[in-house]
Amino acid sequence: MSACLHVIGLGPGGLEQLTLGNYRRIHSATKLFVRTSQHPCVQELLNEGVSIESFDEIYASEPSFEAVYERILEQLRRELQKGSNIIYAVPGHPMVAEKTIQLIVEKLAKEYEVVIHPAMSFVDELFRVLKFDPIEGLLIRNYDALKDVGLTGQEWLIIPQVYNKLMASEVKLDLMLSYPDDVCVYITKALGTPLEQVDKLLLYEMDHGTFDHLTTVVLPPNTEVISFSKLAKVMETLRSEGGCAWDREQTHESLKPYLIEESYEVIDAIEKQDMYNLCEELGDLLLQVIFHTQVASEASEFEHQDVLRGVIQKLIRRHPHVFGDETAETAKEVIKTWDRIKLEEKIDQSKVDFFSDPKGLPALMWAAKTQYRVAKVGFDWKEIEGPWGKVQEELQELESAITDGIGIREELGDLIFAIVNLSRFLKLDAEEVLRDNIHKFQGRFLKMIELCREEGHVFEELPLNQMDIFWEKAKSEEKVVN
Repeated sequence: MSACLHVIGLGPGGLEQLTLGNYRRIHSATKLFVRTSQHPCVQELLNEGVSIESFDEIYASEPSFEAVYERILEQLRRELQKGSNIIYAVPGHPMVAEKTIQLIVEKLAKEYEVVIHPAMSFVDELFRVLKFDPIEGLLIRNYDALKDVGLTGQEWLIIPQVYNKLMASEVKLDLMLSYPDDVCVYITKALGTPLEQVDKLLLYEMDHGTFDHLTTVVLPPNTEVISFSKLAKVMETLRSEGGCAWDREQTHESLKPYLIEESYEVIDAIEKQDMYNLCEELGDLLLQVIFHTQVASEASEFEHQDVLRGVIQKLIRRHPHVFGDETAETAKEVIKTWDRIKLEEKIDQSKVDFFSDPKGLPALMWAAKTQYRVAKVGFDWKEIEGPWGKVQEELQELESAITDGIGIREELGDLIFAIVNLSRFLKLDAEEVLRDNIHKFQGRFLKMIELCREEGHVFEELPLNQMDIFWEKAKSEEKVVN
């Protein structure tokens, strides 16, 4: 490869921050390109008479940064095809927050020699101005990569190139999802130049400042940041010697009732369509996961990361139609794929428990899952007449058992099981159907009592036939409302 691309950094400010080596390379260059001329060092080099070609016009003509970077790459490639050595200069350090350099390394370096020369970065000036040591922890993120980054508040957060108020507002809103609204934020501008400026604002007012291409937003570590790791740390503290006596006493066994209770409270919030309460109840359910994991961690059984790793890997593995090459167009096809992969995950197929559903499921759900399981291997009726006839058969057998006073419990179970199977054929969830019916009964019963009291009666003192009258009235009003 005869042509060579020298990539250099201009430093964060003026010529004083440009390394001597890079200064000499610039003055000896036959062809010098800069990503942008909007940089103090470039302006000073122009004043010295250095011939520079910038890509500013590409920024003005392309609709996206991706398109800009591709155009820059293509122009550099055309120059290299001529067989010459050229210099491409960027603000700061070439390997810090420079997307074009990543593309050069990824693409041009396969065709031509690429030499990257180090430089002072904007981060170095932050250490000086804000007086912190990066060993405390450092996280650099672009302005559009804050939502999914998993902010923990354990490190200094640096957001470079926040160059206008609109972008600052978007950054503020993203940060407020994790950080307290009144946390202190540093807005730094033109560090290392005579125009150097550092403003300290509260997060909720950070977009009231002024911004340009040399603006960087910095947040110090903060223990109040909302994150999964924060929740885990709170639970660890509660279980510690200086924590809560009740929390320290809990075991996997003692926590079982709370796990069940919180699960049903989530279901109750969903049924009531109470989103405010659902948010709270989901938090309570998540607490149970964290609690059990902390107990396991203390016993050196597994850690929070093991739980996260397991579920992430399982979701990816069992969705090859999303993360792999397989296809599944319908929900039915997805379930079939899921069950196939689940079976393949068993190390010893001969020891697979055919009925592997949790034995602690509510009985109606357990019955439905059992019936779905056997249906998958062909043990099922073809038409609805089968389960419907079975319900009638079991009803007659229960009637006979009641008459004879023998086998009532067993026959009642057979009838309930048959009804669950019928609900499956009707594509209804027996558990949900019964829960809806309970809600309806409770509402009608409370209305019955209300109507009774409106007429001056004491409900508990009424005979059953009069209770029935008020029951029918409540039922009639219910139909009018519907």
